[in-house]
Amino acid sequence: MDSLWIIAPLVVAVLGLIGFGSGLVHAVKLRPARATVGLGGGGIVAVIGMTAGLIGLNLQGYARLTYEVPLAEVTVKAVNPAQKTFTVTVKRLDETHFVQDCTLQGDAWEIGGRFQKWKAWANEIGLNATYTLDQISNRYNSAAEGNGKTITACDLKAPPPKATQLLPDKVVTWVLKHMIVEDRFFGSASFMPMADGAKYTVIATQFGFNAEPANDAAKNANQQRAF
Repeated sequence: MDSLWIIAPLVVAVLGLIGFGSGLVHAVKLRPARATVGLGGGGIVAVIGMTAGLIGLNLQGYARLTYEVPLAEVTVKAVNPAQKTFTVTVKRLDETHFVQDCTLQGDAWEIGGRFQKWKAWANEIGLNATYTLDQISNRYNSAAEGNGKTITACDLKAPPPKATQLLPDKVVTWVLKHMIVEDRFFGSASFMPMADGAKYTVIATQFGFNAEPANDAAKNANQQRAF
């Protein structure tokens, strides 16, 4: 289904180019009326098709959001509680099914990534917010405790879709910026306390990441900690 975001606009672009080429032929044969229709109409259709195709290509690198979507399952296992060392397993619940084990030292885990929000008119035609996960890292209850401590983190990026390799990222970014389609591009993160046996669900919303306890161990840890 996602491939339609690329194939359909490209078909439109090809038809536009055919019309544009026909306009050139009429121009050479000194048929100004037909040349104007072909060059003008075909050119506009080709530009619209290629632009829509670039948007579709960009969407291949991001997972679309509608309201709230369970994004990942995070489970925690104690390694050395005295040293605040834990093994945190992140199981992505999206189409990537990516699983990452990460050893973190601290009081909490923090998961983060990037979001794209589209203009209101773009939302009306189906362009919901999109996201991509970046990493999971450690966090301490206080900045004073965390100062000087080692940062522990793991990459959560799944392999990029093959479609995103067709054009350089800079080209897609430049086109989207000048089309005035993108509303905001920002980073988002959510964190929860680490406790042995705790399980959490990370949720992606239209406004960023959120997390909630998924079992009693996580609920107890969350209640005992003052955010």
